[in-house]
Amino acid sequence: MNILESIKMAIISVRGNKLRTLLTMLGIIIGISSVITLVALGKGSQNSMTKEFKDGGANKAVIYLNEDEVTSEEMNMDHSDLKAIKRIYGSKLEAISFSQGLAGSLTLGRKTYHINLSGVASDYNKIENMTIKKGRFLVPSDISSQRYSAVIESKMAEKFFKDINPLGKRITFDVDGQTLSYVVVGVFEKPKSFMSMSGGKETFNLYAPYTNLEQITGETTYGAIEMNVKSGENVKETVKSVVNLVERRHDIVGKKKYMISTSEGMMKMVNNITGKMTAFVSAIAAISLLVGGIGIMNIMMVSVTERTREIGIRKAIGANKKVVLVQFLVESVIVSGMGGLIGITLGSGLAYTIGKFIKITPSITLSVIAMAFAFSSAIGIFFGLYPANKAANLNIIDALRYE
Repeated sequence: MNILESIKMAIISVRGNKLRTLLTMLGIIIGISSVITLVALGKGSQNSMTKEFKDGGANKAVIYLNEDEVTSEEMNMDHSDLKAIKRIYGSKLEAISFSQGLAGSLTLGRKTYHINLSGVASDYNKIENMTIKKGRFLVPSDISSQRYSAVIESKMAEKFFKDINPLGKRITFDVDGQTLSYVVVGVFEKPKSFMSMSGGKETFNLYAPYTNLEQITGETTYGAIEMNVKSGENVKETVKSVVNLVERRHDIVGKKKYMISTSEGMMKMVNNITGKMTAFVSAIAAISLLVGGIGIMNIMMVSVTERTREIGIRKAIGANKKVVLVQFLVESVIVSGMGGLIGITLGSGLAYTIGKFIKITPSITLSVIAMAFAFSSAIGIFFGLYPANKAANLNIIDALRYE
């Protein structure tokens, strides 16, 4: 008996016990579909976050005071530090800016909205990925004159100005008991990000000159500075050089008072975390594959018992141990393989369905599909080997006499 005949006989056997076969495959189906779904969504989320980091500025970096170290006010960066960095490393930087934030609130009718007011430099739009929809971003004269100029986000313009052109209009809100009023000079929009989703009250962002916030708060030094390194420059080396400069200026060389955070580093960290989480959850889901394999072994053992007399007859007319072994092993592989195919189809469908709800595009590659199918077939071989071997070693006389 060749392999094709073994496959035909295995298919006939499977079709003859459809319900039992389906129940046998259930563990494989659940396991494979779970793994496919989780891996596809995990990889999809990694791709989404990688894209967002790149869109947000792949060369973006932040230098900030190390909170784990003892620091003092003298270590904060000031205007003279910013000028020195621009003078020495300006040719390597696309943009550099201080950033100071204030939280406020704005009431419209019966509803109160959160306001995030950020004081930044005129080239901050080259650090954060934003598109100016109307008007302009801040300009150097806004910074030098400490103007009450603001660039607001598009959803804020739609909410408060409706169909009216917001440029030149004032937006007024409260911050720490103060009422601030800014002239709108521009409207920006950022790419939507699933990482920036937040619950609670609706929040709006707007940017104003950092010198203006200095005037409001009285704070003229900063614990952090943001920058965007020019394309083609080595981000790590450039940022380290900037840190060394700031350390020399504050006489704290080598004391590790400043930390560095880069988009590349954050991207690697997030991908590492999501990769480990996906692997961990997939490993848990794979337990059902073990259960499915045990189910295949049990059913194949029952099949051997039911077909003992048939095995005896085949051996009596010339079938050797190898033929019987291959016959039952092929049947086991077909059952697990079919379960794997159904699981792959179901898992792919689930991944895309769930992805629509959580706004992630699943990533299902041929290598993942091939691996899942190969794994399901391997389970069929592993757990089908013992029953097949038992069938192959049956004594002809005992098998013929079995009722």
